[in-house]
Order: sequence, then structure tokens, then C-alpha cells
Amino acid sequence: MDFFKTNLEKIKRKNINLYNLLISGNNLDLEFNLAVIKTKKEGLNSLRINNITIHSVYDPESEAIKWVKANLNVSGHKSGRIIIFGLGAGYHVKKIIKELLQKTGKKGRMPVIDVIEPALETLLFLLKNFDFSDILDYINIIIYDHGEDIESEKSLNLSEYNLLLFSLPSYQKIFGDIYSLIFKKYTIGQLFNVSKFKISVVQPVYGGSSTIGNYIHKAFLNEGYNADIIDFSHFYQAYKSFENYTANSTDLEALRQSFFNVLGETLMVKIRENPPDLVLFMAQAPVNQAVLLKIREMGIKTAYWFVEDFRLITYWDKIAPFVDYFFTIQKDDFLERLKGLGINNYYYMELACLPDFHRKLNAYEINKKDMDFYGSNVSFAGAGYYNRRNMFLKLTNIQGFKIWGRDWDTNSPLGLFIKNNNNGFTEEEAVKIYNYAKININLHSSSYHWDINPEGDFLNPRFYEIMGCGGFQLVDYRKYMEPEFEPGEDFAVFKDIIDLKRKIAYYLEHEDERDEIARHGYEKVGKYHTYERRVRDIMNIVLINSFDSFKSKFISRRVGIDKLLDEIKENEELYNIIKSMIDKGLIKGGKVSVDELAEYVKSGGGRLSKAEAILLLIQQIRQKITIF
Repeated sequence: MDFFKTNLEKIKRKNINLYNLLISGNNLDLEFNLAVIKTKKEGLNSLRINNITIHSVYDPESEAIKWVKANLNVSGHKSGRIIIFGLGAGYHVKKIIKELLQKTGKKGRMPVIDVIEPALETLLFLLKNFDFSDILDYINIIIYDHGEDIESEKSLNLSEYNLLLFSLPSYQKIFGDIYSLIFKKYTIGQLFNVSKFKISVVQPVYGGSSTIGNYIHKAFLNEGYNADIIDFSHFYQAYKSFENYTANSTDLEALRQSFFNVLGETLMVKIRENPPDLVLFMAQAPVNQAVLLKIREMGIKTAYWFVEDFRLITYWDKIAPFVDYFFTIQKDDFLERLKGLGINNYYYMELACLPDFHRKLNAYEINKKDMDFYGSNVSFAGAGYYNRRNMFLKLTNIQGFKIWGRDWDTNSPLGLFIKNNNNGFTEEEAVKIYNYAKININLHSSSYHWDINPEGDFLNPRFYEIMGCGGFQLVDYRKYMEPEFEPGEDFAVFKDIIDLKRKIAYYLEHEDERDEIARHGYEKVGKYHTYERRVRDIMNIVLINSFDSFKSKFISRRVGIDKLLDEIKENEELYNIIKSMIDKGLIKGGKVSVDELAEYVKSGGGRLSKAEAILLLIQQIRQKITIF
């Protein structure tokens, strides 16, 4: 019998993406030692992966029955979803389906069953050598390779309340690293509540990273975290005022360093008053080794997002060894330098856009006044760095060219093109500039190169924000564009001033191509490069790597939930309300307020129960007491 053909036909009807993945990977080179082996029971086969036997060589069916009884007896049958780590020959999966069908009956609601196979190669081998046609209608197969769900249509959500995770012991041995990662994610998903996890984002006194800090803080809030922002920009004038007291650069630096130390102590006061679970420092935040060690002594995890060029801003080696997580916007040489210093807590984390801020303007928002002021054929928004001044002097013959930003030479020929009197622009204005310009030039800054930095690697904030606003971008080529992006598909690139001028002329004449590229880039950043996605990536790294540290906190919160349910079990109506909220992930900390209960009741439909009516009445009484 052609098992592969039969199995594939079943999979094709249920999940075309997985089917295509299996077809494309059918000729993979073998990395595992895979073998089918006969068992003592006639007609039944087992298998070996890397010389480890997956099922009993005597009676795999009887073994599967014992496995199912052991797991289901411990967990019960109340879960709406079950995850099984390891498909194997499927004996255990068949038995668990049979058991659940008997418990739920033909008209009962079967739990969703997701089966994780840790490698595409092993799944292909299994499908070719075992018949799964009787179970494929009941399960979702997920390929999970080294922490990445490579079957794109089915995401592995491990945060549902009362989700059950089962595994084959043999698979745990073979794929130990992957199972450990999944188990940690599962445990975190079951116990973790974002609204109870407090994050403090610490801003610098000055610098562009403060804007990024504002965006990541908003993204944390959008993701449901209890996040606040500690902003030191109010101290900028005091920082600048030291210039009025000394002209000696050494003394000035000493004064500013002492001032930064005071701000560090100010930060400690703030953290002691309301300790967070995680402190995220933005680049150039007023923090030093002493402050970081004090925070560590409090049992608080720290992260630092170094959104700077490590070759130009060099204090990173004094910070990275003393934080738990050091995020960078550069790879390659920077990571090697960190590794060479014995630092292993580094992670590449590129910048992004904030979709509810960096967005296309709606038709009703577009108006002639803004179009006249912010609109242009060609636009650039940014500071007047050396290389930009040089290159843009060659663009003064372009009609409708506008420059926005600070630090430009208004006495040069560029003075005629500089807007807002060389006073820069707000972030809100940037959104309008990107929307209204036909072509947005993005030339990464350099104080040392005449035009383009030939070794430029990281991508600046503008790169993502222009695309997030649906703007067309003409940008100098950077090393990290690929493979995340496709030059010519998501944006256009230029290699020198001649190429820049040629492409400006071309794209001004080809509006359709311009719009198609802008659309493609807009969709790409909206899907893969948002600050909300960066929040998820950061927290995934933090929670997985600090699993043991956070686990006790999460367990105490889970215990609180069980205690809460036990205390109200005599009141069936209230129990059902709270249990429903827990099942939907709305309560994970063992505490719930009257307002939260009342708002949940309001979100439902139908006739109010007695308990629901009482909750709404109590809420109204509380609100009146608050008013008067």
C-alpha cells in the first residue's frame, strides 16, 4: 500500500500549506538515522530514530493504551485542546482519539488535537511508512524545527488556559532541546498574564532612542502589558546648562558624569517605589554598572536595547556585561566583539514601525493645506549630516524637492529647500511627510563618508516608518536589507549620486511602479516588522531564558486562580462567570475586581442571571459612591 499517497491526500484536503511543504521537502538529505522495525505482535511495526526505539517492540498498542490512561487519568478530559509532542507511528494518537470519542460521544465536542513533529525529515519518513489515514481528520500536524513553527498556517499557541501537553518519552530523549523549549513556552503560556507583568522603559536624557522608547512602550501597552515609562528628557536643559559654567572639556565631562550618577539614583528611587518585573533601558539612558547591580540585587531582570552604531558609540562594553539581555541592531562584527569579551547575553533585534501611528492617511484626513505644505515630488526628513549635505547639493535642480530636519546649512544652496526654518519636525509631521511625498529619500547618516557608507549595515528607523506609512522609499543599499526585505520589491535602492538622480527621474515618471513597490513594502512591514512583534520577540527571549526565575511568580498566580475557584464553588452562577473568564485568559492572577466582572457581563448577550444582575447593580452603586 502506498501510505505516502494516502496520507498526503488526507493532508491536502485539510491543510494545503502543509501539503505543499511536504511535497517541496520530499527529497531532503537525511540527517537522522531512521528505520522501521518489526514487533513481536504480527502486523505491527515500530521505528527507531537515531538508534532510540520509539514504541514497544513487543506490543506497541498495549503500550499506547497504558500511556493514554496514565495521561488522561492525571489530567481529566476537560481540556478544549491537547498537544502531543511526537507523532511516531501514531499508536498513542489513535488510542487517545478513541478514548476521547468514547468519552464525548458522537455528538460531543472533541478537543482540538495538535501533534508536533520536530523535523520535516522525520515527518516525511513517517508518512511514507505508516498509515495515518484513520486519524488525520482528527489532528493538526505542526512541524516545529528548533523553536520555529515552519508550517506557517498553523501557529502553535501555548497560552490557552487548561491546555494539555503530552509527550512520548522517546521523543523527549531524541529532541530534548526542542521539547525543553516547548515545555517552557507551555508552562509560561499557562501561568503567565501580561497584564500582571510590569515593565519599566527607561528613556535617555536626549537622543533619537527616546522616540524608539516611546514606540516600544506603546507597543507593550498594545500587547496588554502593565508598562510605564521613566522619562529623563526633562533633565536635558539642566544637562546642557553645565556648558555655561566651564569651557574645560574635562571638567564639563566630569560634571555631566556626576549629574548622570544623580539621575541613576533617581531611577533607583523610582524602581524601589514600584518594582517592575523587567526594566528595559533605551540607548544612552542614565545608568551605570553600580545601578545595574543594585537592580539585580532586587531580583529584577534588566534589558538594554542598544539602538546605536557600535563603531561610533562605544560605551556598550561597560553596559552589556551587567544586564541580563543586551539587544542590538547590528550583527556580525558587533556580535563577534561581544563574544570576544566573554559576553553571551546578546540578541539581534532590528527596529520597526508602530502601525497605529505610522500609517496611511485616510481619504478624509488628506487635505489641500497639508498637501501644499508637506507634499513634494522628492522629500528627505532627517538631520543635516556631512554625507547628506554633500549628496543633496547635487539635487538642487530637482523641482519640488523638500528637506526637513535640523543642522542643515541654510546659507548654502540647500537653504532654499529646507522647511520649518531648520527647526526639525515632529513625529506627527513625519507621518504626513511620508504620506504626501511622491518619493521619500532615505540616506543613512555618516559623518565620515562623502556620500554612501559602503560598509553600512543596520537599518535606521526611517527605513521602516516610511513603509509603515505606505510611502515610496528610495534608499541607499544596506547589508541587513536581505533576506528580510527585497530591494526592488519593497523599496528602491541607489548606489551613488548618479544612480539616485536617474532613479528619481524614472520613478517620478512611473507612478504605477512606484505605487506597487510602496504597497508591497507597506504589507511587508505591517506583517513582520512592527514594534508589537518586537515586544513579542523580546518577551519570548526574556521569559524563556529566565524561566526558572519567573516560574515561582507564575505558579503563585496559578495557585491563586485555583483558590479563587474553590472559594466560590458553592455559588454556581458566579463560578460559571469566573470560570468562563479564566478559560478565555481574562483572569490569570487569582484576583478579579467587581468592575472587571461587570464589564465581562456587559460584553455578553441574552438574559441576565441573578448573579449577573447583582454584579451590575454593585458596579453602579460603587460608581455613585465614587462620584459623591
